[in-house]
Amino acid sequence: MKIALDLRRIGNPGIGRYMRCLTEALLSVAPEHEYLLILPPDRQEILDGRGARVEKFAPELKYYSIREQMELPRILRRHRVDLLHSPHFNLPLVCPCPRVVTIHDVIYLACPGDLGSSLGRYYYKAMMYAAVRLADRIITDSNFSRDQIRRFLKTDRGVEVIYPAVDPGFQSVSDPARLQEVQARFGITHDYILYAGIFKPRKNHAGLLRAFRRFLDLGGDATLVIAGPMKEGEEQLRSVARGLKIDDRVVFTGFVDDSELPALYSGARLYACPSLYEGFGFTVLEAMACGVPVVSSAESSLPEVGGEAALYADARDANDFGEALCRAFTDLTLRRALVETGYGNVRRFDWRKTALQTLAVYQQAVSAPVEQVVCA
Repeated sequence: MKIALDLRRIGNPGIGRYMRCLTEALLSVAPEHEYLLILPPDRQEILDGRGARVEKFAPELKYYSIREQMELPRILRRHRVDLLHSPHFNLPLVCPCPRVVTIHDVIYLACPGDLGSSLGRYYYKAMMYAAVRLADRIITDSNFSRDQIRRFLKTDRGVEVIYPAVDPGFQSVSDPARLQEVQARFGITHDYILYAGIFKPRKNHAGLLRAFRRFLDLGGDATLVIAGPMKEGEEQLRSVARGLKIDDRVVFTGFVDDSELPALYSGARLYACPSLYEGFGFTVLEAMACGVPVVSSAESSLPEVGGEAALYADARDANDFGEALCRAFTDLTLRRALVETGYGNVRRFDWRKTALQTLAVYQQAVSAPVEQVVCA
């Protein structure tokens, strides 16, 4: 079978890491297949494909464009592709082969305030609706996301839940020099609580700042490190921090490169995830893989992913979440238990298993009756 993977967003944080890890696992477990990797021009070396029958193709093709809708079917036909997998929700509307789509979440339908542009929301909704109706098979990351897809996209189609896993690069860093190097780079000089992620209302950064104020009032002694690109949100959060009189205790790192993230996680005394909506919640697993205790919101997919290895609290209640932070920061017995169960929880998720389950979905798609496939 010749499988095409649309990896044009492989350079993006989050989704790009998923694309890379899944593709590497597919090439490893099923080298007997042929692969066409559709990559952005500046990311052709991100996957080497050694030991597998791999062809790379890097068209100058803008995402979410009319031109991609015209060119992708031609590319697939020219390369005689048997199946297309889009590990993002964007699919060609007509296609010469069966299509598999991964819809990781429906965040901009469930949380429309996270996407400021009304035109962007309209396009997102239209492409989501098209994906669930045109794809031969649909994959998602969690049972929570499956239920959300059915609710917001009004479909009773089968949606296959295939858990992703943690990037193998996320492991505990114990080298003191490396830990100090990364902390010094970001101006971190004390024990710290970490939260990593982009700025969006659903991420609940302001709620974490209020919970951190409660943590300090209870006698906690730490810095709060907020990692990730904040853009215009940083000044909003700095204003909240000033109002809470904790601005001297908060560090904003901005974007953190993947090469530095494991050390930033590993140096933290605690990882906090106050998010109100996650399709999967990768950062919870990344922190656990780095040996860091986790305090998490109990909303959306987070309990499904964190299992019994996190301390859950109400992230909408600053007192409740702040008290959980204080407990996980100071209670040595609890901390040891969270670290140990965290390592065990991470082992529930495995890229090899993800790849094998994904291949099974591919086989179902190519075996589907011809009338189910919308052709160019």
